Amino acid sequence: MAEENIIPFAEGAPPDNLMVEELPDGDVLIGDPDSDIVEDVEDTEFDSNLAEVIDDRELAKKASELVEYYENDRQARSEWEERYKQGLKTLDPDGGMEESEDERATRGLSIVVHPMIAEAATQFNARAIAELYPSGGPVKTVIIGDPNEEAEEQGRRVREFMNYQITQEMPEYFPDLDQMLFHLPLIGHTFKKVWWDANMDRQCSQFVKAEDFVVAPESKDLYTSPRYTHIIRMPRNDFNKYVQNGYYLPTSYIGDGADPTGDVIGEIEGVDEYGDDSEDNIMTLLEMHVYDLFDGIDGETVDEDDENAVAIPYVITVDYDNQKIVSVRRNWRQEDEEKKRRDWFVSFKFLPGLGFYGFGLYHMIGGLGKAATGSLRALLDSAAFSNMQGGFKLRGRVTGGDLQISPGEFADIDSTVDDVNKAIMPLPFKEPSGTLFQLMGFIVEAGQRFASTADLNVGDVNPNAPVGSTVALIEQGSKAFSAIHKRLHYAQGQEFKLIAKLNAENLPEEFGFSLAGSAEFVYRADFDDRIDIVPVSDPNIFSTAQRIAQAQAVLEMARSAPQLHDLYEAYKRMYEAIRIPNIDEILKKPEEAPQMDPIDENMSVMYGKPIRAFPEQDHEAHIAVHMQFMQDPSLGGNPAAQKTMAPILIAHIAEHIALLYRQRMEASVNIELPPLPNFKDPKFRFKDVDPEMDMLISQRAAQVVQQAPQMKQIEALKGMKGMGQGQQNPLQYAQQLAKLETDALKARTQAQIQADQAKAKSNIEIKQAEARQDLEIEAAKAQADMEAKIRKLEAELQLEREKNAAELQMEMIKNDPTI
Repeated sequence: MAEENIIPFAEGAPPDNLMVEELPDGDVLIGDPDSDIVEDVEDTEFDSNLAEVIDDRELAKKASELVEYYENDRQARSEWEERYKQGLKTLDPDGGMEESEDERATRGLSIVVHPMIAEAATQFNARAIAELYPSGGPVKTVIIGDPNEEAEEQGRRVREFMNYQITQEMPEYFPDLDQMLFHLPLIGHTFKKVWWDANMDRQCSQFVKAEDFVVAPESKDLYTSPRYTHIIRMPRNDFNKYVQNGYYLPTSYIGDGADPTGDVIGEIEGVDEYGDDSEDNIMTLLEMHVYDLFDGIDGETVDEDDENAVAIPYVITVDYDNQKIVSVRRNWRQEDEEKKRRDWFVSFKFLPGLGFYGFGLYHMIGGLGKAATGSLRALLDSAAFSNMQGGFKLRGRVTGGDLQISPGEFADIDSTVDDVNKAIMPLPFKEPSGTLFQLMGFIVEAGQRFASTADLNVGDVNPNAPVGSTVALIEQGSKAFSAIHKRLHYAQGQEFKLIAKLNAENLPEEFGFSLAGSAEFVYRADFDDRIDIVPVSDPNIFSTAQRIAQAQAVLEMARSAPQLHDLYEAYKRMYEAIRIPNIDEILKKPEEAPQMDPIDENMSVMYGKPIRAFPEQDHEAHIAVHMQFMQDPSLGGNPAAQKTMAPILIAHIAEHIALLYRQRMEASVNIELPPLPNFKDPKFRFKDVDPEMDMLISQRAAQVVQQAPQMKQIEALKGMKGMGQGQQNPLQYAQQLAKLETDALKARTQAQIQADQAKAKSNIEIKQAEARQDLEIEAAKAQADMEAKIRKLEAELQLEREKNAAELQMEMIKNDPTI
């Protein structure tokens, strides 16, 4: 019986008051039922280890139950484990064949293994690692909602920090990803675990082998699984560090190094199981993610007979050798009132299987791999026996022992027969069969076709063929890998989201980190819902050849129609496709035009720099300076400048005229127009205007346009008087001027009335909508108050009924003692 499973009774309790309870595993609990062992855990921290405050008797019972659950789950997948072992043995020199390497070697037979499946796994690893872990980092960000300058800066900070974090602060990420991408095609299913490590005080992302991850047999996927277990093998010294940090409870080491699943990879690599003489003292922990209830935890009262009790998620770690619980932790977010389970694992599938676990190459072409190995061995054995023939010889008829015959030499032997052929008979071994060789080629080709390892040689394609045809050929030859790559892209995206959530919980408010040539800062608030973390890989692009072909197609179309494309972006994508580092040092990025005075703008045109008009400038002054510059024969007016600078300045003057027109119309309609887009952005565009504002501006602008001829007539009439032309008939002149000014005043008044009416109508509609909303809120509030009062009355009536029933029962007991 383990010493940890003995529960001492309370001090001073009489011996006849002891409670003795036998557990399912044979251990016996001895304690005082009157002692208050369960502590009040309401004041414990949310992330604390609840095993420190839960009753030891309850922990011991729970440990036995959980270990039994785990062993049942593992037994339910025993058939899958057998296929898993057979799949890994394809890497073994035995090749998964019936005869072992030693048995064949003693008979002088070939022990070579055809590398078809190993080749497919290696090529898959090489292609996948290049897409999922590029040199610039595997993370990119996407802005949720309308992008703005603040959100773009936030996305840049998050992207640069997470790439720095994964490539620099998590040195285990790349080796684990590399190893996982080699296991995945062979086995068909692997896992990644993302968590905050108490020992290293940072985030970790660890590759978890499928043999070390056991799910409940009824599971369909990871996120809806009712229970799953991660088998952790940990040196005793590392376990002690976790105990020192308060993460686990202390426990004695009594393990014999036995592995609960059997280390299949260790067997293939020739590594023995951990024995008692191991200096590392490897411990086996079962980290179980389950739904459970603990009496007294979070206000829960456990009733074993209550079938309607709702269990809540916990992470419970069990020392498998001691069958002792060393950690119990809540597995939901502290602010989550619904207590939804947090997931710390990401599932990577090669091919979808018929159940929870996916299928790998061995499931699909394992038979072809064995057939290819058998064919290759048969060919090699046939070649060996045909070149080094053996046979029979008569006993005692030929003497002389072993002979070494050199080319052109005849050796002497002693024989009792007159014909040596009568004493020695070689067996007729056939040379390697051409049919068998063709059969092996067919088998290998079928396996490679399924595994997509027979890559298209792009150099063999007609160079005059359209780029789209080349892309189609690449996609046709890699259909299977395309689907697998989409699964990997999705799973890696889930992994990055887990890392981002942990950053939001564990990073300080402001965290500084260093990049090449600069120091950057990231903030905990940056990891919010505005930024989505996604892999930098493209789920629709799964090879370098495809990426280059697509980038080349975009570049060709951009060259053919430059007015419809961004040439800089087209060339940038081409450089990215061929993986050229430090693109900005080679490719000149388009400059943003700064706000300048008209003199500097003219000089910028002469230097070939971009210029742009801005709304707040004095457009009339800019136009005058630019026009004078273009008319000066020694400056912009010379023939050479007319060809190069004149088109640029004319387009620039047109921008000033457009903005000047907007300023004048805004002053005339007496309405503040919608804000203009950011003119510093080369790809600026006007935003949609509100329909009511559009109608109001259109009406006012139309009225201003209609008034323009009248104002011109008034100005012309006043000009005639100034020149003396109105002195001939002053009365007629005064009447005309008064009529024109009256008509203009009427038009302005009518325009103002219509504008005021439109504005009043809009205000009335807004107030009506607000009034309707207030009424709806008041009605909903009244309904809620009424329902609350009804519930309160029902509760009071129920209490009154229960009280009356209790009083009636007490009265009956008092009147009838036999009850």
